[in-house]
Amino acid sequence: SNCIIHDEGCTNAQNRVQYLLCRFVEVLSSTFAATVTLCLDDLQWADSTSIAAVNQLLLTGGLASQNTHFFFLGCYRDGETDNCNPLWKSLCNNNLVNAGSTDVKLDCMDEETLTTMVSETLCLLPRLTRSLSSIIYHKTKGNPLFVTRLLTSLSKDGLLRPSLRRRRWEWDKEKILCQKLPDDVAEFLMHTIISLPYDVKSVLTILSCFGASVDSSFVKKLEGALDRALLDGIDTAVAEGLLDKIDDHYRFSHDRIQEAAYNMMNSLDRCKFHFSYGLVLAPLEAEEDDYIFTAATQFNLAGPEAVEEKGQNAIIADLNLRAGKKAMDMSHFEVAYSYFDHGITFLRKKHWEEHYALSLELFDLAARCALTNGDIVSLKLLSEQVIAYGRSYEDKLNVLYLVTCSLAFSSKLPESIEKGLDILANLGIDLQESRNTEACIQETTTLLSTRTDDEILNTRQMTEPTMIIALKFLAKLESGMNQTKPRSVPFVTQKIIELSLAKGMSPMSPIGFVYFGAFISKRGDISSGYRYVKLALSLLDKVGRESAGEVICMATQVKIFVEPIQAALEHHNDGYAASMVAGDVFNALLNTALEKICMLVAGVKLQTVREEYNKSEMLAKENKALILLVQIKQVQRDVFRLIGSDEEVKIPEEEKLIASNNSVLKTFCFRKAYISFMFRSYDDAKEYVSKFYDCRENAWAHLMVTHINNALYTGLISFWVARKSRDAQCWFARGNESKLTLKRWAESSPWTFENKWHLLEAEESFSHNDYEVAKLFYKQAISSAKLHKFVHEEALAYELAAYFYLELGEMEQSMEYFLAAHERYHEWGAFGKCNSLFEFVKSSFSPTSIESDFSPSVSGN
Repeated sequence: SNCIIHDEGCTNAQNRVQYLLCRFVEVLSSTFAATVTLCLDDLQWADSTSIAAVNQLLLTGGLASQNTHFFFLGCYRDGETDNCNPLWKSLCNNNLVNAGSTDVKLDCMDEETLTTMVSETLCLLPRLTRSLSSIIYHKTKGNPLFVTRLLTSLSKDGLLRPSLRRRRWEWDKEKILCQKLPDDVAEFLMHTIISLPYDVKSVLTILSCFGASVDSSFVKKLEGALDRALLDGIDTAVAEGLLDKIDDHYRFSHDRIQEAAYNMMNSLDRCKFHFSYGLVLAPLEAEEDDYIFTAATQFNLAGPEAVEEKGQNAIIADLNLRAGKKAMDMSHFEVAYSYFDHGITFLRKKHWEEHYALSLELFDLAARCALTNGDIVSLKLLSEQVIAYGRSYEDKLNVLYLVTCSLAFSSKLPESIEKGLDILANLGIDLQESRNTEACIQETTTLLSTRTDDEILNTRQMTEPTMIIALKFLAKLESGMNQTKPRSVPFVTQKIIELSLAKGMSPMSPIGFVYFGAFISKRGDISSGYRYVKLALSLLDKVGRESAGEVICMATQVKIFVEPIQAALEHHNDGYAASMVAGDVFNALLNTALEKICMLVAGVKLQTVREEYNKSEMLAKENKALILLVQIKQVQRDVFRLIGSDEEVKIPEEEKLIASNNSVLKTFCFRKAYISFMFRSYDDAKEYVSKFYDCRENAWAHLMVTHINNALYTGLISFWVARKSRDAQCWFARGNESKLTLKRWAESSPWTFENKWHLLEAEESFSHNDYEVAKLFYKQAISSAKLHKFVHEEALAYELAAYFYLELGEMEQSMEYFLAAHERYHEWGAFGKCNSLFEFVKSSFSPTSIESDFSPSVSGN
């Protein structure tokens, strides 16, 4: 009941960028024969957003595909990754990566390696350079940066020099030994910089304030803004090897050199310099958009204490606001949050009175980014400020919506729903849940009957801001109540449709139409439901595709009951792509999870299903979708059993969630009943199907692919139990209910449901001892399953018919059907089931009657 993941627009944009990056790498690496290589250095400083992008790339991009040529190389400094570092968390989860990986640890050089390096550098034999390399090793401990800088320093000081007479390098061993060197490379570099001319030192300290690298055009702008020459000093630093010039960029040749130059300034001077650089760069924003980031960063590094004039606080806060909004446009929400947070720190005490609009926007957007970044504590603090100081209820709606989303995100779905209902009531929107559900559905049907599809599609766009956000609250309620309060779904649906037709269509409007179609389909009117889900899909082209992932997902669940289920696989692929492009992770995961269920129902080969479930498991783990992950692994467990794999599926959170979540409990009971039936464990099948019936009442409000196997296998188990149980009447009633459900669905989609309905008719006739009718329906079930490409259900029909003929004593016919079932199960890839069937036949027939083709199968383990 709490498997909702926040899908607010800023999260969506961030996930969209990650998805597009993965697709870009996948296309490149699968198109060209040459390997695409991505190398990222200094990963220890990467933020969680960047690490998440790398993880997504490894999980679903080039490395996860077997048909791509992609090599990833990541470098990081070992001593700077603690337990809180996002890189460290990623390294701890490297088992998620579906590709071979190698850890390469680069330590400092040992003395022998350093001797080889010096020998090759000076073009002398190792025995000749050993005296020098030994001194260098003991002074540097083999640190590569220290070694190279020390060699450069020795050459500069004349202690290591070329000899024209001897035609080789020579050195003054005694003087080098007497040199006093700091123990730390950073301190050594600082001494090196101090010894440089003043203009070069000054340039290096200025550039160190702007990061690891700058481009030449920025240097020229900085020269003009500061009214001083910089390029001459930069050229000298390049000559000294402290800076590298790569095309139009100047870059510190090592991050330790930048650190050393930056540490030459004391803290007070740094604040003063950063603030002065911010002042001179801020006006350049009009010439170059990116300068807004540079100027804002300089102010933020200086801090509010550096402000000298009262009016500057609001100016700098506004600059941070604009920088944060630009970062949001680029889907970098951790950076955006940093700008908004710094902007807030620059505001003075009475900012809500003196700069209300600026304050409200800063707090609103900071709260959005906090939720996107999973920082619920900061979201709470920021929203409390807006709620306390907002001048109108409308001004508070944005943060109230974020709080509602955070409750759902934090597994507090009932509280999220309650809060959403309270907010809607304050907006004058009452769902009137006390009404009769039938009356609500009829009212909605009547309202829609007054308009043609074209009139609905051409309804004007919604423009009223309060109504637009009200629709977002309603859409959030729709998906939440669908899991926890299915009876209330029609009231939410009705309100979305009412407001959309009266006030105009919003990006959330298609959700109302698709849920209405799915709801009435479950109630039996699949034809009308199909019409409304198609209408919802068409609406996406009118109002935008913000909700496309959810709409396609829900629409596909209805389409399954009209179109061949094999086509649904492609629909869910489209839903996954639409979700990822929109950044809607939850519905991306839901689309891929339901696609895998469709694969099972459609009879896709089990090895393929297994591989696809492994991918879904990785995605769910990566996105911390715990409930979905548990349900995926529950199905995985059955797939492994059918295949005959010895691999154990561990589900650590299963027991806890079974006790607290009806959806997980229902899945657990059905999966246990299903696998017990498949392996002919009568007592377990009876026990778990009984438990399934006990918890199925609070089911989701719409049709789902899971209902297909639920109906089929609960019906089959019920007729099996009815033949053996004293309480036959109850079980006949349950079996008949499943049979009639499948018969009704077969009228809508003969392709998908005809064989299932016929199989239940056969089992019911068998239970009532109507053997001739049973024989007819078994044949029809087998024929229909074969015609419609359901190899697994063809196998099942053969198997159940074989038990039927065995009961009648027609051993030859029974053996023929057992053999056919064995062949079809083998074709499906259910080697574990084949072996179980072989053992049963071996124990039920004489050895001479078992055909030579009937043998155990090799597991696909």
